[in-house]
Amino acid sequence: MENYTEKDYVKVAIMYYDEGMTQAEIAKKMGVSRSLVSKILIDAREAKIVEIFINSQSVFTTKLERELEQRFGLQDAVVIDTVGLTATEIKRRVSRAAATYMESHLRKHPQIGRIGISWGETLRSLVNYLPYVNHSDFHIYPLIGGMGNEHFYLHSNQLVQTLAQKMRATAHYLYVPAMVSSIALKKELEQDSTISRVLEEGKKVDLGLFGIASLEENSTMMETGYITAEEAKRFKEEMGVVGDINSQFFGQDGQSILGINEHVMGVSLEDLKQIPTKVVISYGVAKADAIRVGIEHQMADILITTDETAQEILSQ
Repeated sequence: MENYTEKDYVKVAIMYYDEGMTQAEIAKKMGVSRSLVSKILIDAREAKIVEIFINSQSVFTTKLERELEQRFGLQDAVVIDTVGLTATEIKRRVSRAAATYMESHLRKHPQIGRIGISWGETLRSLVNYLPYVNHSDFHIYPLIGGMGNEHFYLHSNQLVQTLAQKMRATAHYLYVPAMVSSIALKKELEQDSTISRVLEEGKKVDLGLFGIASLEENSTMMETGYITAEEAKRFKEEMGVVGDINSQFFGQDGQSILGINEHVMGVSLEDLKQIPTKVVISYGVAKADAIRVGIEHQMADILITTDETAQEILSQ
């Protein structure tokens, strides 16, 4: 601007950024308008007289969080720095970060009283790290069935029990398999009043906890024996399955794969999307495509993931 030298720009920048003076205080000192001070600060940055550096180890992951939030319209994103960590250390750090986030989120949102939880290794780890905090008015619901002794600790009912104990909350259980052999059997089970009540209540939770998986060897559905490696391959190649959430399989368009999902005993993909706050904890480069599709199609409001996974999602 005319009548102002580079030194004037520097002086204003020092008063504002280094000395912490307000724009109004600077304007008064210099005998100019506040809007002129604002214009000088903007011009100083555009002319590279002022460059802002954030001196924090978390700046990289924070920028990834903002990119995810802005691109996908997420309410919140939490990205964990995993540089130099082993797989075990990453799992521990993600679980701790998720537990810390959840404890804080529940404090900030006292209107939440009904929590639903899916199943799987990641959610089991989250529940293990959650602190003991009294929420005696809470109700905890399983969002999918789960029975049997095989990997029982991953089942939704088991996670409900542990979570309810930690919160001193009321637990509700869904005593059916995650997947049944026929649609006729599913309809028959849904006639039971206790089963139908829990399924209906699961649709009405205030907050749902989920993982998003791809059809990899370590997916919950394969670990628990509900589907085989051969079936997983067929689902991908012939039915276009990209991933699953709450054992509800979806394609690149984010739509339910009915040929499979009609056998699942749990909250449907369509009902899941209607849950007011959906927290997804999922990471791994192999899952990035499935996570991206999920967050593009209203399956998550809050995403907790790792830096590598976030970068892969954003590169697509």
